[in-house]
Amino acid sequence: MYSKEMEDLIEVTLADGVLTDQEKQVLVKRAEDEGIDLNELDVYIQSILYKKKQAQIDQEVAEEQGHRHGEIKKCPSCGAIITGMVAKCTQCGYEFRGLEANKSAEKLAEKLAAVKGEDTITIQQKQASIISSFPVPNTKEDLMEFLISMTAAEKNLGQYAAGERALKEAYRSKMQECVTKARISFANDTMMQQIIAESQAVLNTPLKSTTLFVLKIVGAVFAVLLIFAIILIALGV
Repeated sequence: MYSKEMEDLIEVTLADGVLTDQEKQVLVKRAEDEGIDLNELDVYIQSILYKKKQAQIDQEVAEEQGHRHGEIKKCPSCGAIITGMVAKCTQCGYEFRGLEANKSAEKLAEKLAAVKGEDTITIQQKQASIISSFPVPNTKEDLMEFLISMTAAEKNLGQYAAGERALKEAYRSKMQECVTKARISFANDTMMQQIIAESQAVLNTPLKSTTLFVLKIVGAVFAVLLIFAIILIALGV
């Protein structure tokens, strides 16, 4: 419907089902830059929020019918049911901090560790797919921890093997999503800005060309063979 950049921005800002005034201002500015009708944009945003709200209601009903009340979290302020990784209570606005349900880095690590495959490349490609589809955290502490862990994991990877290259690109893509979310939602948080800067420094480092690496290997092998041939000629073999 809109440009990919605009759609990505809408998806990130509405990920938690709540649109703050600051997030709305960002969307409006981007819409004006792209010449998008603001009334049309508002209708589009409200439709997405309605669908998210309806999905939340359906989930609550399903959980109640499944008699799994022990798994449901409650807002410590007003007691409202919390069924997703939301940044704040939809009933009273209380900001959630340190909830057990919001350990995204730990959950992702568990998912990656559980991947099985016939070989390393297959496993790494499956892991890359999991990273790409994993949701961006919404609470400040969770997003901080998640972004730090993603940045560290990206740094520890090589970039020439096919599987590692896919993982590295998946980490970078998810890091960029996290950075975008953090800049919008926590623009005035000093600690978050420091973490963003560290992650952005990694993202700004270009990946080396695999083609160039292969050419260097081929060149090195050719040089060795050439030296070996010269030695054989010198020995009169």
